[in-house]
Amino acid sequence: MRTLSRPLFIFLALLSLALSPLKAQVPVPHKKPDTGQSAQPQRQVNEQLARSFYNNKEYDKAAELYNQLYSKYNYYHYFSQYIECLLFLENYEEAEKSLKSFIKRDNTTNKWKAQINLAYVYHKNGETEKADKYLKRMIGDLPEDRNVFSQVANTLRSKDFDEYAIILYDRGSAISSMNYKFYMEKALAYQSMMNFEKATENYLLHLETEPDDYEIIKSRLSFMIRYDMDGSVTDVMRMALLKKTQENPEEIMFAELVVWFALQMKDYEIALNQEIALDRRLNDREYDIIYLARISRDNEQYDVAAKAYDYLIKKSKEGAFYSEAVVGLTEVEYKKVETLNSDISMEWYSDFEKRIDNECVELGINDKIIPLLIIRAEILAFKLDDNEKAITLLNDALTLNLSKLNKAKLKMKLADIYLFKEEVWEATLLYSQIDKSMKEEPIGHEARFKNAQLRYYIGEFDWALSVLNILKSATSKLIANDAMTLSLVISDNLEYDTLALQRLAKADFYIYQKRYELASRMLDSINVYNPNEVSMPYLLMRKAHIANECNDYQLADSLYKRVYQGYADSYLADDALLKDAVLLEKYLDRKAEAMECYAKLIDDYTASVYVAQARNAYRRLREN
Repeated sequence: MRTLSRPLFIFLALLSLALSPLKAQVPVPHKKPDTGQSAQPQRQVNEQLARSFYNNKEYDKAAELYNQLYSKYNYYHYFSQYIECLLFLENYEEAEKSLKSFIKRDNTTNKWKAQINLAYVYHKNGETEKADKYLKRMIGDLPEDRNVFSQVANTLRSKDFDEYAIILYDRGSAISSMNYKFYMEKALAYQSMMNFEKATENYLLHLETEPDDYEIIKSRLSFMIRYDMDGSVTDVMRMALLKKTQENPEEIMFAELVVWFALQMKDYEIALNQEIALDRRLNDREYDIIYLARISRDNEQYDVAAKAYDYLIKKSKEGAFYSEAVVGLTEVEYKKVETLNSDISMEWYSDFEKRIDNECVELGINDKIIPLLIIRAEILAFKLDDNEKAITLLNDALTLNLSKLNKAKLKMKLADIYLFKEEVWEATLLYSQIDKSMKEEPIGHEARFKNAQLRYYIGEFDWALSVLNILKSATSKLIANDAMTLSLVISDNLEYDTLALQRLAKADFYIYQKRYELASRMLDSINVYNPNEVSMPYLLMRKAHIANECNDYQLADSLYKRVYQGYADSYLADDALLKDAVLLEKYLDRKAEAMECYAKLIDDYTASVYVAQARNAYRRLREN
């Protein structure tokens, strides 16, 4: 028989496969070889079941399963969980027995974990002296290895044995071969123990050896400050920082850290003193000083701001911030006078106006001096009774090539003057222009509020109310708060007695014009005992404002107290508390009472827009 050729053979083989039954194409399953993996699912099931028992606090069932798992797989985690269950069951005898047995036969790092667990068992069972001796002996027997020390210390801390972790860190720091001081680790342990003095000390020691960790240390200190409830942390931190700065006078890093800390505390004077000292050494801190001047001004720390501006002015006329410093110094000096509510002579205002005029000549007419022009116009109109000169000054300034914001500021002051002299339509036109051009900006919201206030003054209550209701959701909290107050005054009284509301509006307009005698008479003309007329809290607040402006601080104090004591649920109670606190602190020198007012505001009116201001003031008084 002749043998088939190879190509023909392959063809016939392929044809045979194609014609074979379908079932022949399906592979027949075969049993996989046993590799021991079949037990894995059962292990996972038991582990999940044990975890479920543990989470559901069925510790007896969890202990049994974890013990079985450990016996079969010799995995330390199972053993550790077994011990945890025994501790929850208060089966200290079995826990001690199991741990001792483990320690005898184990020579891995798990041995140290077990030893710490055994000490923990002693501690939970009330055998604290035994636990103490055991841990100290264990620490003394550890090999001199940084990794070992770190691992054991972490385990100690996980069991709240922070003090023993510190003992271990101290031992490691003394071993020269390790060449590591464990300052950061000790700081964290001390922090857990609420020993903030030692924590701060070790953070600063770490920074001394590892200056590249500056931002990390700031973050750690910031964390402690954030959770300081009674001021104890910040007091300790301040002393530690000042001490470190004195010990290392040439180390700029610590001086900068003092500045950072002072800014966190809003202690701008300390921050400024440090920055001036640094500038005298390095001659590169002018930006930092002008920054401090700005935030001090914005936080009404006018003396600090004045000191910063004055330093820059005296340093050099060629300095980058000379013009801003001149303008800023004039601003804060004027604001300080206005804030004090003291009897300032016309002569003083006249001299101050001339000083501004000279400064404008020196600096030139430009965007930078707009604040000076606004102050000068305000003095001319409101203090020296020269409205026309003030208006001319502002209109001339508006012809200059100025920024959009500065034009808005000039128009705002011009509108205020027109309103002051009762040219309401000129005023409302200007307020509307600012509102339109700066619609989404804070100054736009302010202009809108002032326009609504103007309408309230002239008796257009519905128009005013419609605008105020929109402003209640303004991004500026203070504008929103003022809008809320005025809208409530109008809405609460509009439906009852329009005549009383008209009298109140007239009184408010007199207050705006600083015609306090007329305002008082108008307020007295309102029948305050009729609940259908003006609300008593608002009336009392307006009388307190007049008393305050007229330097009758005792009367103002009594009126504020009537509001927050007699009308604690009023929307004006928090406002009355803040104003009385400021009055008690600054004018009556009754700082303890002021602190009580600040504390009451913080505790009883947590949603108030004044809480942050009150907290800062309370902290400042407590520290002084």
